[in-house]
Amino acid sequence: MPSETVCPDCGEPLEQMELQGTDAVGELSIVSQTEDDGFLSSMRADEILTPVPYVCPECRRTLIYAEG
Repeated sequence: MPSETVCPDCGEPLEQMELQGTDAVGELSIVSQTEDDGFLSSMRADEILTPVPYVCPECRRTLIYAEG
């Protein structure tokens, strides 16, 4: 789990959830599209990050983290 384990709005612990999709869509992933010094520039070409949602049970805020 990411280092931020509490909701930034209300301070409640976040709960990890699972993304759901259809078979036609396939699995979601996050990959770098630029070769400059952008956010994912330190990522190797063979690294693929998976989006993992975390939801606050109190206010329902959803945060999606890219995890390897």
